[in-house]
Amino acid sequence: MSVYYLENVFQDNEDDLELLLDLVFSFPEVGEFLFFEYGYYYPEPFVDGIETFKDHTNSLWYRPRDQNEARKMDMDFVINCVVLTKDKEMDSCKFKLSIVEAPESIELMVTEIRLGDFQELLDNRLKKFLEQGVKVLTEEQYNDMIEEQFSRNQWVFKKN
Repeated sequence: MSVYYLENVFQDNEDDLELLLDLVFSFPEVGEFLFFEYGYYYPEPFVDGIETFKDHTNSLWYRPRDQNEARKMDMDFVINCVVLTKDKEMDSCKFKLSIVEAPESIELMVTEIRLGDFQELLDNRLKKFLEQGVKVLTEEQYNDMIEEQFSRNQWVFKKN
């Protein structure tokens, strides 16, 4: 299992959510399933027409049919989702995607379950995002960036 971070997903555009959703919806291949975590299981029906399931921890996962339906869920950039190779089977997880906040930035954390799957995406469906300025950091590079940001912030706090 490898972890990567995509930075520059939020590029001060008018609609950063659109870029983020374009990116997230590029992960599943044909026949794979993108589910977003909504929270814990609710006994009432969810939203009419949206496919859901609950996992072994009673978290509710929903599968929007498209980006417009995902937008309607009012996510406010809080994204935690999975790409499954078998419908509603968490054991078939191929990628986990989550928004993470650093002291000075926000990134999309990508956990690759099977080695090589992420590199294949970078060479194909994610290539256009790299050309738009999205950058890929390894876990080590991300940790170094966090340490540098933290050190810089500590200096600012000490200076005042």
